[in-house]
Amino acid sequence: MSYYRFTRNQKFVNTLKLFPELKFTIYNGSAYYNDAPNFSGSFTGSIVTPEQGSLSLYELNVDRAEVPITDTTPVGTDQILNNGLIRPWIVKDGSRMNFRTSTSEAFVGTDIGEVIMGSYPLSASISKEYYGTTTARSASAQIDTDANGDLTVDSTGYVTHLLALKNTINYYGYLSPQFQYSSDSDMINAGVHNRDFGTNELGLVSIPSMFYGSQIKKGTVKLDIYCTGSLVATAEDTLRNGELIETYNEFAGSTGSCVGLVLYNEGFLILTGAARQAGLTEVYVTGESVDYPRWVYFAQSISGTVGSRALAPNTTFTMAMSGTTNTQVLTMFATAPKGQLNHSNNPSYLKSVTKRDVSTGSYGYIEGEEIRIKNVVSSSYNTPTGSFEKMTYISKVGLYDKNKNLIAVAKPATPIKKSINKDFTFKLKLDI
Repeated sequence: MSYYRFTRNQKFVNTLKLFPELKFTIYNGSAYYNDAPNFSGSFTGSIVTPEQGSLSLYELNVDRAEVPITDTTPVGTDQILNNGLIRPWIVKDGSRMNFRTSTSEAFVGTDIGEVIMGSYPLSASISKEYYGTTTARSASAQIDTDANGDLTVDSTGYVTHLLALKNTINYYGYLSPQFQYSSDSDMINAGVHNRDFGTNELGLVSIPSMFYGSQIKKGTVKLDIYCTGSLVATAEDTLRNGELIETYNEFAGSTGSCVGLVLYNEGFLILTGAARQAGLTEVYVTGESVDYPRWVYFAQSISGTVGSRALAPNTTFTMAMSGTTNTQVLTMFATAPKGQLNHSNNPSYLKSVTKRDVSTGSYGYIEGEEIRIKNVVSSSYNTPTGSFEKMTYISKVGLYDKNKNLIAVAKPATPIKKSINKDFTFKLKLDI
C-alpha cells in the first residue's frame, strides 16, 4: 500500500460562519419553533419526541413509544429493564462519575455497583419569567438552632436568574447606558429611565444556545405582539447595541422608546416596557387581574395557566432573530500522482490464468511467474481492445494518523479511472 504525507499546501483549516434564522410563535400556552408542524409517527404522536417548540440535543428515540415495565427484577449491573426507549446509563464506581441531571442526594443514595439511569430526549425550549414589583430577587439562607443547641438549616436561600445576571448587565454598559442594573442620578440625566431591576416590573426570556449557536446576531431581533390576529406593537434592536426599540405601536406617537435589552452572547431578553398596548384585556400573569398587553408580558402565556385555561388565549407573540454558528472546516487535497498508483492487488487486475500457468500438488499451489495484466482499454476499431495501458480504479481514499492507523475513509460516488499518464486530486472536507 502506498502512503502519501499531506504537505503544508495540501491542508487548510477555515471557519465557516453561518447565521441560521429562527422564529418562535407563542400562542395559547404553547411555543412553536420555525412554524414546524408536529408529525405523528407509527408509534408516537410526535416523531422527534420532544414537545412542541423544543429541540432535541440528540435525535434519539425517534418514533419510539414508552411501555410500562412489568419486570420486577431490581436494576443492577446484570439487569437493565427495557421500557422501549433508548436510555443512557452508567455503573456507580469509585470514579464518582454521574449524570449532570442527577442530584447529589440521589448519587449518594446509590450503592456501588448499581446502575444509574438517565433519559432521552435531552431537549430545550425558550422560557419566560415575570418579575413584579413585589417579586423577591433573592432570599438569604435561614439558620436556626434546635432544642439540643445544634445548628439547623431551615432554608438554603436562592438567587433568581435575573439577579444572577446583574454583573453581566452592568458589563455591557459600554454599549448603552441602558445596560445598568440600577440607574443613578447621572444616568437619569443622560436619558435613562429611573429604574431598578431589583424592584421594577420586568420580564426575562431565556433562549438556549442550541437554538442560536455562539451568539445572537446583532440587529436581527424582532418582537411582535398580536391581539386577535391584529399587530399592535413591534420592537427591534435597530441600533445593534442591545436596545430593543419600539418601532410600531397602535397608539400613535408612542414609538421610539427603549422597551427592553438583548444579551447577545448569553441568550436573554429583558423586557422593561410597562406601557399598555392596544387590544383586549386578559389575564397575562397567574394570580393577577386582567390587563392590557404590555412588553413585560411578552411570551408570558407559556409560563402558566388560569385554572385549566392557558394565559392570554387571544394574544400571540412572535420572536424572530438570527443566530451565529462557527464551524471549523478541515480541507485536505489528496493527490494520486501521475505514473503512480497503477498497480492493484485486486484479482480482477490480472488476466485470468490458464491451467498451463498453474501447478498444484499436495503441499502447494504455484502460479506462473509471468501473469499478464488485464487490458481494459477499449478500441473503436475491429480489435476488441486498444493498445495496452496500465489502468486502475480509485474507489476509496483512506486517511491515516502518524502511526498508520486508519481513521477515516472517503468514497467517490463512482470509481475513478486512473491511467498512468494522468494525476487526480481529491478535495476532502471535514467539519469539526
